[in-house]
Amino acid sequence: MIIQSRNVYFDEKLQPLQVEFENGKIVNILPYGMKKADRDYGDNLILPGLIDIHNHGYNGCDANHATEEWVREWMAYLPSEGVTSTLAATSSSPRATMLKGMEAIARVIDEGCEGAHLLGIYSEGPFMCEQFRGAQDVANLTIPTKEEIDVYQKACNGHLIYVMMAPEMLGGDMSVIEYCVKNNIKVTCGHTGATFEDITAARKAGARSFTHTYNGMRGLHHREPGVVGAAMYYDDMYAEMIGDGVHVSFPSMNVLAKTKGKDRLISVTDSVFFKGFPVGKYEVEGQTRYVCEDGVGRLENGSICGSANRLNVILGREITKANIPYVTAINSCTCNPANMLGFGNVKGYLKENYDADICVVDADFNVLQTYVSGKEML
Repeated sequence: MIIQSRNVYFDEKLQPLQVEFENGKIVNILPYGMKKADRDYGDNLILPGLIDIHNHGYNGCDANHATEEWVREWMAYLPSEGVTSTLAATSSSPRATMLKGMEAIARVIDEGCEGAHLLGIYSEGPFMCEQFRGAQDVANLTIPTKEEIDVYQKACNGHLIYVMMAPEMLGGDMSVIEYCVKNNIKVTCGHTGATFEDITAARKAGARSFTHTYNGMRGLHHREPGVVGAAMYYDDMYAEMIGDGVHVSFPSMNVLAKTKGKDRLISVTDSVFFKGFPVGKYEVEGQTRYVCEDGVGRLENGSICGSANRLNVILGREITKANIPYVTAINSCTCNPANMLGFGNVKGYLKENYDADICVVDADFNVLQTYVSGKEML
């Protein structure tokens, strides 16, 4: 199949090109109009498929409570927002509940499913500090140990590939981070009150990223750079960002994008179970919650209680509202998450021999079509 546009994102530029693919792989990048195209998308943007590495749930369920049927429904939905690959992210919850959810997700990964590629499992909890736990129940928090990592990995059947930790909980002993790295699990720092020195030690042990930077962490102070300062300081570490303009203001988004540059920013939705719900008021477990037009959930007092964001919308807001350059914003949703996780040799780019994971958006970043392994999804 051959698709073309006058705005194909190739070699970090939008340019007139054709993308030819077969058997799930890109086989040629050609000049615009060189061959007869099966689809001509005009001036619309042809991008690498979007990759959301921090994604908890959708349509009334989440990874902690996952069933195989629901995971398949979730993956089938994601291409509607241009997402071709994702991680299923668990959070702090009763241990037995989380492990059961991990087992269901792992079975779907092993069996395969239609829709977005499910690359692995991300444990965002329960290795977090009490002060920056957000809405997560303190009773479920746990100090990370090698033994606990092994329990999670067994439940995940080897598919646990990304783990968040609050480094200060390790008491100066970063061996559990080294253990994760040795076992091909990427480590991110988040929900943490760590000092700059704590992060420095975690980085030395192999931590390579920050979870939803600015949110759930010690902020920047001129005498104690904290976690935010470390995220900006260390050029070789990645930084997730919920780029909706609500969790993080547009000016702050721009500042982080400038400090991380085009190669280290990662945009995430951090979406929870009410993604996909219509805008409105809901009673959930005895608590009133509102799904708002800006893609954010709120309690009656106005406090944020989760995200219903779509990654294509976040990409658009980063470019049009936060004035983040195209190359930085697009890379943050495509090649940067792929490279951080170790999939940058097959995903995240429009290149020959790469997976034919592609999304097409209009000038307002509405998704027109998504291809997963070369198959039209919409």
